[in-house]
Amino acid sequence: MSNRCSRTLIVATNSPVTWLEESVCAGKHQRVDYLELANRFGSRHVDYAIVRHNPLLRHLEDLLRMDLRLAWQVVQLIKREQYQAVISLSERVGIPLALLLPRQTRHLVIFHHGMSQQKLRLIKGLGLQRRWDMIAAISRAEANGMRQALALPAERVVPLHTPVDPTFFQPQPTERPASVVQSLGLSHRDYATFIEAMRRLPHIPCHLCIGSSWVQGKVGYKGQKLPDNISLQPFVPPDQLRNCYMESRMIVVPIKASTQWSAGCTSVQVAQAMGRPVIATRRPGLSEYVVEGETALLVEPNNPEQMAAAIAALWDNPDRADAMGRAGRRLMEKPFTIDQWLPRVTELVELMTANTYCNKEKTMNAGIQ
Repeated sequence: MSNRCSRTLIVATNSPVTWLEESVCAGKHQRVDYLELANRFGSRHVDYAIVRHNPLLRHLEDLLRMDLRLAWQVVQLIKREQYQAVISLSERVGIPLALLLPRQTRHLVIFHHGMSQQKLRLIKGLGLQRRWDMIAAISRAEANGMRQALALPAERVVPLHTPVDPTFFQPQPTERPASVVQSLGLSHRDYATFIEAMRRLPHIPCHLCIGSSWVQGKVGYKGQKLPDNISLQPFVPPDQLRNCYMESRMIVVPIKASTQWSAGCTSVQVAQAMGRPVIATRRPGLSEYVVEGETALLVEPNNPEQMAAAIAALWDNPDRADAMGRAGRRLMEKPFTIDQWLPRVTELVELMTANTYCNKEKTMNAGIQ
């Protein structure tokens, strides 16, 4: 490991999970990006555990979608322990850190919602694009969009697809047949369209599992009465979630038409890693996580008729569905694995810390806010 990477702090935007490392070691949970990065860099990660509880400030942070207290504590830690570089795993902390970090500290931020017009206006208004050494967007489409919107060169805004752990998520032996359609997840889901699609297919049983390990809150289907063929399922931990995938003939990932271009990418990746065909809403970023027609069928947003037709097409042709599932598994064994993601992040940090251009620009614009 390069000396430039050895003093790199990993900043995760999640609540502490005391049992997580033990569960990963026991094979009950997939490998986690921030734990793997900390281990690879021989460094440490921090999360909300270093933030003092304050309900009022937490409410404000949720409204702003920024982790102000975490950013402040990270800055104090960097000053105290002299970290040379920071990886912000979300813009929630990356944006306030752009204002607070010492000028000499190199900063890589991973953007999950880079095409948010509100965020882009804020970034340009405060000149924050000059304060990051490197931006990683979770799709090529978003990287291109952010480069254009922020007038940054290609080496400053790079694509970095989210990783999957295909060793943990892989087809499992099961005694129960794959006999249902299943939709899972929480972030930016368009369950209203999905439910209307399933209403058109009363002969096809469906499981609906609304929940997430990382996103809090409720997702609605706007008071719709669920048709008889949809069964609500409880949220389950990852080791049990694998069984849910194996019981499914296909996984449907309905996404809202918004600027969250890669919403649903984790669900799409896991489904393919589990050898299941995917039906998903066509979005600029999410489309990069599948091969249309080979591992997934993509449908237009807010189109229950098209979604129903895609579900029926795979339900009525199990051989095609199985072939797509096998192709999806092969896809997830190549460019999307966490073992390929880790050296890519390492490469970006080494480029960032070696690149004098980024630090020179930060220094020149130190007084620009």
